[in-house]
Amino acid sequence: MSELKDVITAYRKLPFGDRVVFYSTVSNDVDVREETVQDFLIETRMGESLSCLYCKGDHVVRNGKRKDGTQRFLCRDCGKSFIPGSNTITFGTRKRMSTWVKYLKCMLDKKTLKESSEECGISMPTAFSWRHKILDALREVTDKVYLDGTVEADETFFNVSYKGNHKNSKTFTMPRKAHKRGNDTHAKGLSSEKVCVPCAVDASGISYARPAKLGKPSSSCISTVFDGIIAPDSILCTDNEKAYRAFSKSKSIHLIQMDTDSHISVRDGISYGIQRINAYHRTLKEFIGRFHGVSTKHLGNYIVWNNLIANNRKKSEETLGQLFARMLSAGISVRNKDISSRSPLPSLEV
Repeated sequence: MSELKDVITAYRKLPFGDRVVFYSTVSNDVDVREETVQDFLIETRMGESLSCLYCKGDHVVRNGKRKDGTQRFLCRDCGKSFIPGSNTITFGTRKRMSTWVKYLKCMLDKKTLKESSEECGISMPTAFSWRHKILDALREVTDKVYLDGTVEADETFFNVSYKGNHKNSKTFTMPRKAHKRGNDTHAKGLSSEKVCVPCAVDASGISYARPAKLGKPSSSCISTVFDGIIAPDSILCTDNEKAYRAFSKSKSIHLIQMDTDSHISVRDGISYGIQRINAYHRTLKEFIGRFHGVSTKHLGNYIVWNNLIANNRKKSEETLGQLFARMLSAGISVRNKDISSRSPLPSLEV
């Protein structure tokens, strides 16, 4: 009994995101009954003490139920009334949780907007907004990876794309003439019309990537992207790009750089290479290519989507269950206008 009490005590001390992972791992299923989802949200978001979802205060009381049976709460500290699903991406959408689960399954199967909208019985605009709401909610899953051991890193590039309907925008003006579909950028080489995406993958296949800046990578760009992602005691294998040297030195990471036109370097009888990161680049390019042109402002979310699939080694049902739990519990609310008004270019400060 004392061991069980220790487990319960340790669980209550976990950060919110870790409680969600623990809960969904133990349950290991996707139960989409409305009352079950409500119990899950109360357990993971509010805890035993019923903390307020807004001010985190503990003076929360039950405040009756809505017509559909959803429990309402009232915080005596901040005065706000809320339900367990308040401030989540599903709040106010008027769709059943089973539809959201079906849509998440479509995303794990890499289905297009048209395929997903037809399967889930939703419109194309709704399918597009759900895609980015889900990816916003799951971004933390890929942003918290930790690469150690032998890590390979290299950057890849995507053409800048202002894809989208801008004629009614009051805040954005196209900075150049539109490129015709299928045409390359007007400038050759690594110009300001290319988005630099530093990528890294470790020996177990766990990957991380993030749009950083336009043109060639800089030392500050590499440091900003990989700070806290690559373990200090790792062996970092890259090409001969100078930008990795300052980062490795500042983080006490052992850097091995390949000679020009070589993908393999032998040190102390051990072969090191960058084949794994090159394979990741191919996979990422193929994934992005499925969608026939991704707007630069949404490129980060598509990279998150690719890595969610690539980094999961579990059975599809278990992956679906855990991602569904994380999606519900992210505690963010994304409006449709927030998606369309995002910065057209990478906003990473470097």
